[in-house]
Amino acid sequence: METVLYILILSAPLLLTSFGALISEKAGRMAIFVEGIINLGAFFCFMFTVLTKSTFLGVLFSTTTCIIFITLIAILISKIKSNYFLISLATNLICSALITIISVSVFGTRGVLTSDAFLFNTKNVRLVTTICAFVITGLGILFFHKTKIGLQISITGTDEKLLTLRKINTTKLKILSWIIAAFYASFTGCIMAIRLSSFVPNISSGTGWLALATIFLGKKNTLLTVVSVFIFSIAQFLTSNIQNYSSFRELSSGILLSCPYIIALLFIFLFGKKNDT
Repeated sequence: METVLYILILSAPLLLTSFGALISEKAGRMAIFVEGIINLGAFFCFMFTVLTKSTFLGVLFSTTTCIIFITLIAILISKIKSNYFLISLATNLICSALITIISVSVFGTRGVLTSDAFLFNTKNVRLVTTICAFVITGLGILFFHKTKIGLQISITGTDEKLLTLRKINTTKLKILSWIIAAFYASFTGCIMAIRLSSFVPNISSGTGWLALATIFLGKKNTLLTVVSVFIFSIAQFLTSNIQNYSSFRELSSGILLSCPYIIALLFIFLFGKKNDT
């Protein structure tokens, strides 16, 4: 039972980011920026919590700021008709730069940030953040599959012409999909920072990229993407505990840390054939 709970706790950040990125992918605009937004969301969560002395306001202001940031970029792309793929990729670099600039200006350092106003009980926050992650993802799934707007987003990437013929503004749907992806990614960052009771540069540790991998492994299907998340979470659990066995104690920690990503690549090569359904 403890093992299952631990795997669920591990899966929460990846589940959030994967679902947000999935919505964007279904709208035809891959949210490559999620890696950077996770880091930005974590930083803003720390900063706003320390400044306001309220975790709730810290999370609220963090997610709101990240949403506004991505919304402005999405609108700019629509106005000037630029390459969304390149802009999305560049956004990760912009996020890193923003974190450095603001961190130095506010806290006088670009490294690890800690504060007495940002201390949490590890056991409690892991449980609470996991519950929040699953509830928010569940609500997102209901929105995506049971509402008119959600269903429209789900076919924007494949049937944009049909929606246009019905006089539905697909540009707004694409922007909305990025807003949703930004919310889920920034909330993931908040969870990561709260669980650590600090902000650490590059706190995402590849979660955003792994989330994109789960989408293609899951063939852009909601249920299969969730299954993919748990596959990677189990792999992460196994690699985190494998050194407890004498046969594996001599393995390099670098190899162990890279195992989830190696497994992701293997699964993508074996089962990730292109599928637009």
